[in-house]
Amino acid sequence: MKPAALPASCLALAVFFVSCDGSRGDGGGDEPAPAPARLLVTTSTNVIEPSGDAAPAGLEPQRLGGTRLAATYRLTTPADEPFSFDLVSWREGAAGAASIEVAHVRDGERTPATNDSLVEAGIQLQGPGLVAVEGGVVANGDGFARVTLQGRIKGDQVIAVDVDDAVTIVVVEVGPRSGINRPDSEEGTDVSVVDRRVIYSSDSPMFGLPTVAVSGNRTSVVCYDGGTEFGNVSRYELRLQHEAATNAVTGGGSIELSPDSGGWRDHEIAALFNVLAVVRSETGGVSVRLSFDRGATFAQDVQISAGAVQSRLVQCAMAADYSLALAFWRASASGESLEMCLVEGSPVAFDATGSPTWFAFGAPAVLRSMPANSTPLTTGIAWSDGGDLVVGYGATWFEPGGGWTWANQTEFRCAVRRTGESMEDTLVDQQRIIAMDPTVAVLGHGASMQVFYAYEVQGGVRLAVSSDGGRTFVQGAQWGQMGDHLPTVFARKIGGQTRVDVLFLAPRSEGCELHRARWLDWPTSTREDEELTTARFESVDPGSGIWAGGPGAGLRSTQIGWLGYDATLDGDQIVVAYDEVTQESIFWWPVFTGGGWVSTTSTFSVAPAPPLAPGMTEPVRPVSADDSHQLFLLRLN
Repeated sequence: MKPAALPASCLALAVFFVSCDGSRGDGGGDEPAPAPARLLVTTSTNVIEPSGDAAPAGLEPQRLGGTRLAATYRLTTPADEPFSFDLVSWREGAAGAASIEVAHVRDGERTPATNDSLVEAGIQLQGPGLVAVEGGVVANGDGFARVTLQGRIKGDQVIAVDVDDAVTIVVVEVGPRSGINRPDSEEGTDVSVVDRRVIYSSDSPMFGLPTVAVSGNRTSVVCYDGGTEFGNVSRYELRLQHEAATNAVTGGGSIELSPDSGGWRDHEIAALFNVLAVVRSETGGVSVRLSFDRGATFAQDVQISAGAVQSRLVQCAMAADYSLALAFWRASASGESLEMCLVEGSPVAFDATGSPTWFAFGAPAVLRSMPANSTPLTTGIAWSDGGDLVVGYGATWFEPGGGWTWANQTEFRCAVRRTGESMEDTLVDQQRIIAMDPTVAVLGHGASMQVFYAYEVQGGVRLAVSSDGGRTFVQGAQWGQMGDHLPTVFARKIGGQTRVDVLFLAPRSEGCELHRARWLDWPTSTREDEELTTARFESVDPGSGIWAGGPGAGLRSTQIGWLGYDATLDGDQIVVAYDEVTQESIFWWPVFTGGGWVSTTSTFSVAPAPPLAPGMTEPVRPVSADDSHQLFLLRLN
């Protein structure tokens, strides 16, 4: 299979090194320095600064090239100790082709000869939209691209990263522990798990980003799936439904038209009794599909316009009276800002039992504008028992810093509309991180409503709380480790006590895990910490099976996927859908690139696609333990 071609400038060119301050050193005088490449090196949410020194000498010629050197990073790790760091790129307006090309240019004193050299050195690449090309691997996305480098090394490694035709050099040296070395998990395990089961599996690189809702004895999950061929970035929206009484899983799906290849969770789901809403960000707006029989059919399809742009990160929540709130991001008509929009809908027709049969929606209202050079975060929405609406949202904005660096800042905000009042918007906090998800939960209603707001900070996860209906927030408890992210907060009264739970993703030494912090009686009780999944990172014997004749050793990781879980309340219990991914670094499935044969970077095998049906009534194929993606349902006390 031949992957998508890259521009010729990305293939087998020499790098013309320049100084890190952007001057060309070629007699160009006062020629203005070009804009910095849109690239950050991070450890999950935390930004790593360039080292400021020159690139190692003697790297030319390289298999990955550009027209200039952007920056040099020097990272250290003890030999044979797990490490992980991310490469992140973005585009204005959260749309447009984004790519990160990675090539291995030095292994100790040796110049690598093949793509297999990364795994031979002990490094595994992970991320959505990965495609093998001659001399490297590319992570592709629409408006956003991300690739993780994870592994264990015995000697110094040099990696070249091409973004915007500028090359960044990342040197990973054997040395003292640093921010790329993640801590071990110390939390207890499975202390409150009621049930854990796999309901679906897939070998597609496009699988992931699950969302979940519960109605009665049915749990509904929406995620992405696609073909299993490496380099095939087409995908579709998969809808699954698990019935607790029979343990049966049925499903259906729709073709996904978004140009993205997996970086955004551009779909959500909400349910109340017989009503099921599946919403999706699309080019030109948001699609709302409504079922009035819990997913057997979808009787109403509503298109909400966002202008001639790609909407992003749609979120939805349904109130106790069936009111539906939708929040999404879009580029402004002028293209000079990124807008957080809110749309509300409500039922206008009912059957004889009082169950809705049709909805009407208002026009989008802009809650806030952020700079166009921003990356939005996923949004949290909560309705109070009195009809108050709370929207927790945020975005990370970027502006050029000194030399080849970027200054970035994340704003965490909360918009609250108490019943009968106008919307108020409050700044909860600011952090210099690459954040992912603020989340909200409420207790009570009106002026004394409590709003719980969980979000990422530089040292872990923080819970801010408002006791005056969202007018002001107190920044409270902080816990976890640097890089913990994607929190989901729940608050409810149980036996007269205030129970607060926060689930979050925790990058640890072996990979990304799902953890929980809980207070049995907030805020007076002691916080309890729990590890809900365990990541594994191991070497694979090359002597047999697919590894026969392979490089010195293979690598296999098992961990939670990118944005790989969602959770909801079912009474007093928490229901979680999560995507556990097992990936091997090299699978001997050659991809012809026109310049030779190269290996892919993941394990994939052909598997039949699930049915594309109107609702969630079709049978799905049996779960296979050999598939790289395992979709779990987890129920917690």
